Amino acid sequence: MSGTKILWGQVIVVGLIVLLAIWGATEWTAWRLAWQPELGRPWFELLGLKVYYPPVFFWWWFVYDAYAPRVFVEGAFIAASGSFVSIAVAIGMSVWRAREAKNVETYGSARWADAEEVRAAGLLGPDGVVLGKLDRDYLRHDGPEHVLCFAPTRSGKGVGLVVPSLLAWPGSAIVHDIKGENWQLTAGFRSRHGRVLLFDPTNPKSSSDAYWPMSPFEPGSEAYSLGGPPFAGHALLAGIRPRPEPRSVSAH
Repeated sequence: MSGTKILWGQVIVVGLIVLLAIWGATEWTAWRLAWQPELGRPWFELLGLKVYYPPVFFWWWFVYDAYAPRVFVEGAFIAASGSFVSIAVAIGMSVWRAREAKNVETYGSARWADAEEVRAAGLLGPDGVVLGKLDRDYLRHDGPEHVLCFAPTRSGKGVGLVVPSLLAWPGSAIVHDIKGENWQLTAGFRSRHGRVLLFDPTNPKSSSDAYWPMSPFEPGSEAYSLGGPPFAGHALLAGIRPRPEPRSVSAH
């Protein structure tokens, strides 16, 4: 586990504020004392203004406080104001960093889309596969892309996505319904708007639809006139060649 990161930017800003406040107190005190020679040589001069070292204020205060106590009290207030300002700035920067923490991409940039991004993605249309809900709007995908829902058992995949999609889907659909739940829940409603077929030939209790694969070769058809049952047999078995030994146990 890595240690806490030092916020150098925040430390530098707070330090500069404190330094400027002390420097301001030094220059204020020198001005109030009429730049007396007893204050010592200035650090440098800028446009005729004598600039002293910032911490020299505390030395003046210790030596000359008895001669001008009011002046040094004023300077002390100026120096102390830097502490209050730096505390306020530090708190403000901390609050700003906390608000920006949601944009940190240390562990990736994936996040939930907001309303504008959902609208730009075209997920608020009237038709399509139901993906979810945002406030009172259903999210639907009606594009050429595939939709994959991956979730544990009994987590609501069918009742949350499949069933609403089948009830709202305006076109045809082929549903691989292993349990038969989707047929029971949606076939009645979809049958009011179009034809629905149930193909479940292995279930003796279901009213499964059926088809006869040999119907194209029944008497009277074009295929029957070309060769009848022998032609049908060759057509069904074309390309099938027996193998003496299967390549694997699952070969069939």
